[in-house]
Amino acid sequence: MSRQPNLLLFIMDDQTPNTIRTLGNPHIHTPHLDALAERGVFFRPYTTVPVCTPGRAELLTGRTALRNGCDWFGRPIDGSLTLLPQAMNAAGYHCCHIGKWHNDGHPRDRGYHETHFVFPGDLATPYTGHTFTYHDGDELVTGHSTELICGRAMEFVERAPADQPWFCYVALHSPHDPRVCPEPFMSMYDRMLPPLPANYMPEHPFDNGDMMIRDERLAGFPRRQQEIVRHRADYYAMISHHDHWIGRVLATLQQRGMTDDTVVVFTSDHGLACGCHGLMGKENLYEHSARVPLILAGPGIPQGERHDDECLCGHYDFLPTLMNLLGLPVPATAEGISYHDVVLGQQDTMRETICAAYRQCMRLARDCRYKLLYYPHLDRTQLFDLVTDPDETNDLLASWRRDAEGRCCPPPATPDAPYPPADPKPCSSIPSNPLYTPPISRAEADAIVRRLRQALLQWQQENQDPIYEWCKKRWADADEGRLE
Repeated sequence: MSRQPNLLLFIMDDQTPNTIRTLGNPHIHTPHLDALAERGVFFRPYTTVPVCTPGRAELLTGRTALRNGCDWFGRPIDGSLTLLPQAMNAAGYHCCHIGKWHNDGHPRDRGYHETHFVFPGDLATPYTGHTFTYHDGDELVTGHSTELICGRAMEFVERAPADQPWFCYVALHSPHDPRVCPEPFMSMYDRMLPPLPANYMPEHPFDNGDMMIRDERLAGFPRRQQEIVRHRADYYAMISHHDHWIGRVLATLQQRGMTDDTVVVFTSDHGLACGCHGLMGKENLYEHSARVPLILAGPGIPQGERHDDECLCGHYDFLPTLMNLLGLPVPATAEGISYHDVVLGQQDTMRETICAAYRQCMRLARDCRYKLLYYPHLDRTQLFDLVTDPDETNDLLASWRRDAEGRCCPPPATPDAPYPPADPKPCSSIPSNPLYTPPISRAEADAIVRRLRQALLQWQQENQDPIYEWCKKRWADADEGRLE
């Protein structure tokens, strides 16, 4: 190919990483995403603030939500930053935006040469569901959001310039609620409902600081199993529906003979709980919500590779990574770390730790194995071993695991020694059942917490976290034993 490759980028709304069949979920039907993953590489980046506006701003700017101006709904992206479409425009690309924008301003003012079905700017009627009516020039167009957006993406690919590289940003609303799509997809999972997630809980075990935000009101309290299964069936239906339409866009690319000349990206702005940990929304820092699926496929990219376990990366690392892959200059305002060498299989990761922050009520820090979650309003910390406990169900700091006596379990009962024993022995003399032996001691857990706190404090300071000083003092007092 004598010129730069094209770029076709799909970004979903609310799609969690474990919703692609070939990547480990046998309960969902995603043949086109399966095929894309098999001819590319897969990552699971973190989004600093798992809600749509900040998540998209991180992808566009190459900076964390705390450093780009957009750390919550309605907050503008720093106007001095170079956005992805502006960088692509400056590199000679014809740039097209289709679908959800949801950041401040309008994409036509951010480097795109053409825009279509922009949410919310082009809506002709109030947003009530996935049947949208858009202004399309002098006409009104009505239809399901996924079909309108992917249909227009197909039209763009059909007429995309052959003598100039192009960039098409396709931003779907799926699988965001209300989770409705046309048949046969809507009833696709009715006969074989998906199972409850491994970390299903009727309710979250404590108030995480934002328990009554909009998304958490989508199901009752406590979360009934039947209701959660229904939500997940509808969620999977939406994903299978947009998988089908993404497949049609990719087929159009193939028909034009552009597949080998185009880098294809599939990702999401954030994940979703949908019953995990007793939560419904994305507004938390568990893995299912703070991480996103990311597939990269195209010229120069290895095929069938996964780096989601070992590579710690953020959505803000995407912009420098992409520019490296395309052979283009990285905008000077981007602050992320390129994982280009990981894509090519030359390194395992570019970071030793990664952090995130949701409003002022949650903070995250993790390394290649352990993950710390901190809730400032409760001064509560959770610690998870993501190697042995990827679903985050075993808090290593739970009080009963930190008590030496609480870690003693009776031996299993046998016909000769039924439980309880006739002559019970003191707990300290009873050997522990290996199944219940904690993988680390209290001292080891405390050392991990201190190390991750230090990583988090450094990140907070670098990112101008508004609660940095509070956390610094609180943890210093705790280490000195000045707290009860």
